[in-house]
Amino acid sequence: MILLIFLLYFLLFVFGLIFGSFLNALEWRLYKKKSLWTRSECPNCHKQINWYDNIPVLSFLLLKTKCRNCKEKISWQYPAVELVMGLLFVFVLFYYFSFADFSILSIIRDCLVIFVLAFVFVYDFKYMEVSDSVTLGSSLLFFLISLFLGASWLSMIIGAVVGASFFLLQFIVSKGKWVGGGDIRIGFLMGILLGWKLLLLALWLAYIIGGFISIFLVLSKKKGMKNEVAFGTYLTVATFITMFFGTHILEWYFRLVF
Repeated sequence: MILLIFLLYFLLFVFGLIFGSFLNALEWRLYKKKSLWTRSECPNCHKQINWYDNIPVLSFLLLKTKCRNCKEKISWQYPAVELVMGLLFVFVLFYYFSFADFSILSIIRDCLVIFVLAFVFVYDFKYMEVSDSVTLGSSLLFFLISLFLGASWLSMIIGAVVGASFFLLQFIVSKGKWVGGGDIRIGFLMGILLGWKLLLLALWLAYIIGGFISIFLVLSKKKGMKNEVAFGTYLTVATFITMFFGTHILEWYFRLVF
């Protein structure tokens, strides 16, 4: 039994590495408007990367952080994203072993959710943009999967409307100065994933997280008060926390207050 559990953790970690590698490729190709069906290439010399130079993390180490062809440095983003995705996939399995009823379909759904949230985080952090094809396409996918798993369609619809409207109102009032159009679509996705009740907690957490990080960046002089902030990164982190710990946070809060 222990061996089987270890094997499951190992498989999830490997799948996480693979999805992390795919995330890196997808992020670059969508931004550069390149085909998703061609072989991977070096972003510097644009030569195709051999399959044995494209193994997550391992190839980065064997190549000593440099492209085999042009010898330019390979960004640390690639192994970092791959490792984080591997660890997050392992976390999902640990969560269902420890805190929830074990469900293969739920594990698959949550791993896909983590992939999408991580993609939005990386894409918005790097480019200050949100990909419509990813946020809107995944919203439909997760709505259908969650319906199959027994989630309330009404809660998801209300959540999507509230999440999108929350940022749409700010966008209209500020004429696009407070939030961007991408935040509206992230709000829509958050509502589908969390339902309207947990959505409110996630929004509150996002502003708390964003506030603390912004204060730190200003005090450390890495950003000024007028610098733009990739708010989508805070929204994705808050969504992740709320997905897995939101119910426990609310229970703790209500015990504290009442």
